[in-house]
Amino acid sequence: MHADSVQRSHILPAVLYIGIVVILFVLAMLYCGYQQVFRVKQIIVHGHYELEDRYVTRISGIKRGAGMFELDLATARDLLIAEPYIFNAYISRQFPDAVHIYVIERQPVALLELREMYALDAFATILPLPSSYAADKLPVISGIDPNLAVEPGKATVHPDIRHAIHFMNYMQQFGPAICEYSKYITWDNSRGWVIRKDRSHPPIYLGNEDLEERVDILNAFMTKMKDEQTDIRGFKYISLRYNGQVIVRD
Repeated sequence: MHADSVQRSHILPAVLYIGIVVILFVLAMLYCGYQQVFRVKQIIVHGHYELEDRYVTRISGIKRGAGMFELDLATARDLLIAEPYIFNAYISRQFPDAVHIYVIERQPVALLELREMYALDAFATILPLPSSYAADKLPVISGIDPNLAVEPGKATVHPDIRHAIHFMNYMQQFGPAICEYSKYITWDNSRGWVIRKDRSHPPIYLGNEDLEERVDILNAFMTKMKDEQTDIRGFKYISLRYNGQVIVRD
């Protein structure tokens, strides 16, 4: 009995102490709420380029004056990644009054000409036309069924578009000589993929198979023409469709 009373005498102060701490914490939170200490005053957006920070803030649903503890960060993130140009997002609180929004944007690498013009990222995701990127410097993919149904923010499964993006990405390793020549990338039912720099340069027929191998051959051919100081604008066309051969017509 004596041991039990001693044990209770030790427990009661601890319980009383915890109770006082909880009450003080609740009172402190109520006071802070009354004084608007933990209210959102700053919303800072990081990583944006195409999208304006005000737009990112608006679509997140986070508003200045909201309680810091009342923010639904998971829902805000879902709202952000529903925007076609946002690949991923992360949101954090910085007490007492700041919210940081970090976004990773999709970057357009090409334009897609259908009945309307769209942009594409490196994963064949359909994007609205950009306003912060120099669209006139992006290659244009055309010749695809103009009635193709696409959804901005979603990666297209159309094999021809994915094919074009795939060999475009492969071309990046060869530097500007090849990349600049691929300003216009056109699907032709009889010749396969055709690339062209502009009207003053001949079209290059790549066909529709073994495109990586044909790009390798094209790079070697272009390097040789440069070393020999040959102006390829004198050719009518260049074809790589047959057994790894380069066929030119003057």
